[in-house]
Amino acid sequence: MDPYAYPKHIHLNDGTELIIRPLKKADEKALHDYFLKLPAEEVARLKDDVTDPELISKWIYDLDYDAVFPLIATDKDRIVASGTLKFNPVGWRKHQGEIRATVDPEYRKKGLSTLLIENFIEIAKTMGLEQLTAEVAPSLDEAYFLFEKMGFKEAAVLKNFIKDQTGKHEDLVVMILDLNQI
Repeated sequence: MDPYAYPKHIHLNDGTELIIRPLKKADEKALHDYFLKLPAEEVARLKDDVTDPELISKWIYDLDYDAVFPLIATDKDRIVASGTLKFNPVGWRKHQGEIRATVDPEYRKKGLSTLLIENFIEIAKTMGLEQLTAEVAPSLDEAYFLFEKMGFKEAAVLKNFIKDQTGKHEDLVVMILDLNQI
């Protein structure tokens, strides 16, 4: 399988057909609309304020597939999942990548998150990466259990490390997948 062969047509567990493809500049409005649909309690625990249209514009303007490989899943013209594989081709973390992913609540529990993460794992292996990390707030337990199911292991818990957008402090769990073990 060529991990760079996009777009990919995928089928969810319920038979829904979606397309997974890299994010492109024309997706700016659709990406912002997608993030606005996510539950507020989840958005509050994301690393960035994805409801800020200026942030989305910056991401789109600064698209650089040599540092971040962003994938989206679409149902017709609507974005229903978004994720990134971030990596640094030089430096002491050049063997590592970081995965982030979100899925529209209407499309959860249908295998979409798993398919998105599997795509990132295949891309990372093709790039020669040795480890993938995911950072999860414990309150996002579905994300934690998904990464665990995918083979990620809890590596560290940073106490009160996160201060979400509502001002609440929370732990951060760092999970690692050793790509040489799969």
